[in-house]
Amino acid sequence: MRQSDLFQADPIRSDLCEPGVLDANVGDTTKVADRFAALAAADLSDREQDSVIQLALQVLEPRVSYTVMSDPTTSLQYFRLRLAREPREIFLCAFLDTRHRLIEMVELFQGTLDGCSVHPRVVAQEALRRNAAACLIVHNHPSGDPTPSTADVAITKRLSEVLMLFDIRVLDHLVVGRDGAVSLAKEGRI
Repeated sequence: MRQSDLFQADPIRSDLCEPGVLDANVGDTTKVADRFAALAAADLSDREQDSVIQLALQVLEPRVSYTVMSDPTTSLQYFRLRLAREPREIFLCAFLDTRHRLIEMVELFQGTLDGCSVHPRVVAQEALRRNAAACLIVHNHPSGDPTPSTADVAITKRLSEVLMLFDIRVLDHLVVGRDGAVSLAKEGRI
């Protein structure tokens, strides 16, 4: 895609989004995410790709706040768009109510190129502060490879145990990279 094509395409008004997309259900918004992902993967500079991703997030984030976050496919698409290009490891939690609707998404920890310290006590405090019934744990791998590490699986187990003491379920741990995203729940590791 040429740079001129990028700036002529208006994802809010063009065929990237059908009329009424902001009133659509979550399944319909994944079509938009797929189209933005294809646009971002086109032959664009890093700055242009970042602009496309930011625009996509502006379109999708208002819908996420009313979204049921228990569908791994939708969650993977959203968080991959949000975190895949981050240069350092970021750990966030999406705190959910009893119907798995998003209460608040909070970036809890930042790390380095290859790691991030996660403190279960802080995660529990933040979940309790928001009266969460469940949460999604999400972090990125700046290397691009979304394969969960042994440490990723261990912290998932530890957080699940700690949060269960407060009747808060960990629904999933999503690991995001430029090369894809992995749901530990889909892999049967939760």
